[in-house]
Amino acid sequence: MQQKSGRNRSDSRSVAIRTALKTRLASEDGALLPLALMMFVFMMCVTGLAIDFVREEEMRTKIQNTLDRAVLAATSLSQDLDPVEVVSDYLNKAGLGAVAVNTVVQQGTNMEWRQVTATTDDSINTMFGKLVGINTLGVSGNSQAREEIGNVEISLVLDISGSMNDTVTVNGKSTTRIAALRSAATTFVGKMFDSVQGPDVPAGRLSISVVPYNQQVSLGSTTAAGFTLSSDHAQNTCADVEMLSTSSLAISPSTTLQRTMYGDSFNYSGQLALTGSSWSLPQTTNVKNCPEYSYASVLAWANDETKINSKINGLSAAGDTGIDIGARWGLALLDPSTQPALTTLINRGSVDTALAGRPFNYASTSSTQDDSAMKVMVLMTDGQNTRSYSTKAAYRTGNSGFYSTKSATTFSTSTYASWGSTSDWASLYYYDSTRRMYYSMSGKSWSTSVSGTLYPITWQTIWGKNYTLQYVAQTFLYPPWHSVDTSVTKQSAYDTMAIKSEFDGKDTALNDLCTVAKDSSHDIYIFTVAVDAPSDGAAILKKCATNAGYAYDVDSNDLSTAFTSIASSINALRLTN
Repeated sequence: MQQKSGRNRSDSRSVAIRTALKTRLASEDGALLPLALMMFVFMMCVTGLAIDFVREEEMRTKIQNTLDRAVLAATSLSQDLDPVEVVSDYLNKAGLGAVAVNTVVQQGTNMEWRQVTATTDDSINTMFGKLVGINTLGVSGNSQAREEIGNVEISLVLDISGSMNDTVTVNGKSTTRIAALRSAATTFVGKMFDSVQGPDVPAGRLSISVVPYNQQVSLGSTTAAGFTLSSDHAQNTCADVEMLSTSSLAISPSTTLQRTMYGDSFNYSGQLALTGSSWSLPQTTNVKNCPEYSYASVLAWANDETKINSKINGLSAAGDTGIDIGARWGLALLDPSTQPALTTLINRGSVDTALAGRPFNYASTSSTQDDSAMKVMVLMTDGQNTRSYSTKAAYRTGNSGFYSTKSATTFSTSTYASWGSTSDWASLYYYDSTRRMYYSMSGKSWSTSVSGTLYPITWQTIWGKNYTLQYVAQTFLYPPWHSVDTSVTKQSAYDTMAIKSEFDGKDTALNDLCTVAKDSSHDIYIFTVAVDAPSDGAAILKKCATNAGYAYDVDSNDLSTAFTSIASSINALRLTN
């Protein structure tokens, strides 16, 4: 019995121990405290590191931004101070004088380019990183900038129509608009040479073409030598470029351009005079389709400031307004299609050899600083598109279809008969080669033959008498043409012979050319200046400009300011592209 009792006590203790252990093991009192302590320490470390990283990023950003500004200032070619000192000064003024910086300066022998590279390798002490063994964090900076004097090609297209002689007031003094233009344009040229073609810069960085225009553009003998003009006459150096496609800027020097007809091809009967009354039809005039004056000639691809300013200062004003024709030539002298023309002029000693290879090809991804250029047209007018005229090629040379029984030079309406001779008008016949019949101008009738000797009259003879085109059409061609086809009118007879570029048609042509010039494949910058211009003229120039910010609508008093602003804009564009 005693042994049984001992076993019971032993079993009871075992049960009690097991129960106590189970109770202890099942209890959760105080289990989260160690975990919470561990998490708190971890969070403190993470938060501390985050603060350290924010401090590091803040310092890095400050250093980088300061370096970027410092390097840009140090790189500027107009910066006279030591680039290394400029960088250091920027850091000092930003409170970063203790930051060690390494500045490397590279530049061209003639200061045509400069590159500045600045690097820092600094660090900050951590506040909390030490808890995990991170004592410092790096705050390095690196910045590089390069400024080059890139090539710039400019076409300065200037209105020299008659209204440019109008009297205006500039700075309280009476002058003419053409005089105000001379001053503004030469100031513009000076600023472009200062910023692009300075005295220490190799020749050839800047080329400027001056394109004066009224109703036409006279190339002048020097520039015309680079192109191929038709040989039907040699009385001027204008070309009928209004007949070319407006979908392209190219004017090939090897393709024959139809020379603008000499004389007066004005459309007298087709429109009202500026006074609102009808034009009277003159027999002869001193009006010319292409006024060939030395002051109106084109100066192409020049890089001599004195020569360019001399050209501008010699400008005078006369004639109508063909903005589209001026722009056509201004853009063509920026187009690489005219490279052979420039080469020809170099070989003739008319253009500096430093400009060889211009106009450069349009910029592409493979272009370099030396074989590309920023291309700019500055287009100015004081008016709006009016009129340009010429005569079609079929009515310029060779047999005119007229015959005289007196002589090959007898062509007039004279009815005076002296010494028994037949009058000019009575001796004149028109031959219809299709019908093989002769029309008597005085008799107003057709016949199959004419008695006496028939002398053929050439177009050269007719135009040599200085007759206007419309007078010839109405007086001489209309009668025989109308007698065969009554639908022929005096105006349609003129239209058959004339090349006309007028008003809305010229606006359309200008807009088309400007649209092509501004597309991504050409990327020509177009600045326009409408000075004292009517609303229609200002509107078409604004539409032509690269954007509204490139279009200046000013009065004569602000003309110089406009050209100065354009020069500054060109320089800013050159530095940022």
